[in-house]
Amino acid sequence: MKASSADATLLDARQTAARLPWAPLVDEIEALLADDTVQVPARTVLPMAAGAFLFAMPGCDARTAMTKLITFTPANAGTDRPTIQGDVTVFDVATGERRLILDGPTVTGRRTAAVSALAARRLAPNLAGPMLIVGAGVQGYAHVEVFAAALGVTDFRIASRRRASAEALAAHARALGLRAAVVDDADAALADCPLVATCTPASAVVLRGQPRADAFIAAVGAFTPQMVEIDAAVCRAIAAQGRIVVDSADAGHEAGDLLQAGLAVTGLPTLADVVSEHKKARDGGGPVLFKSCGWAGWDLAAARLAARSPS
Repeated sequence: MKASSADATLLDARQTAARLPWAPLVDEIEALLADDTVQVPARTVLPMAAGAFLFAMPGCDARTAMTKLITFTPANAGTDRPTIQGDVTVFDVATGERRLILDGPTVTGRRTAAVSALAARRLAPNLAGPMLIVGAGVQGYAHVEVFAAALGVTDFRIASRRRASAEALAAHARALGLRAAVVDDADAALADCPLVATCTPASAVVLRGQPRADAFIAAVGAFTPQMVEIDAAVCRAIAAQGRIVVDSADAGHEAGDLLQAGLAVTGLPTLADVVSEHKKARDGGGPVLFKSCGWAGWDLAAARLAARSPS
């Protein structure tokens, strides 16, 4: 809706998603990493009561500026209130005008999964699938959708601590014309799945098994030093036998999986480093772990795409 010509267009979750189609969003994120006008300062993370956080994440390029202001409230899990709430406000750099207000959880959900897909496109030794999705929340759904739409994956295995949630996600995948089955043991499923995404609240380790030599794992749940999804021994084994890539340099103080494994995160290659190589980074050198913690640049990419999309 538009209140007046001077006010921004306020988009709800459905309208925001419509402006962020999967394949173009993956491409926009890759384009942003090659744009030397992009400026993204460190995000502000304010701890609140009961394990909640307030995030303020600005960024701009030569034409578009945005800031994301969201809360993350783990206590809302399992209730009718979302764990992530807030907005992304988009500005025109030339005029300073506020152009759009996007639904923050929708932007977060879609850009996070799209970053995983871009990393897989660049890094995964084997994109054939099946793909194991651990966690059947918002990110579980988003990763099924983006890996199908942008990378052509058609076969999924779903693991969740609540079987009903896993069954619901599998049904969603099948409704999209995909093959999907629920598995009770995520570690056992690793033997069949060269693609993996861990999409949990990161309150406990969910993967302890050794991945295949041609595996690509996107670990997206943990974004503080205390959070974890991947067992420390698995992280160390991948560091020794394969490759670890982080989404941005900010992961140096946020990647709980890697920090708890005692790995030196600062200095690990970032997704921007991979994109700048201008080639497929698939060298057959063992499994790849892509650790995603979140970066305002991903929100800026979403803002750029949304601002160009037809209303």
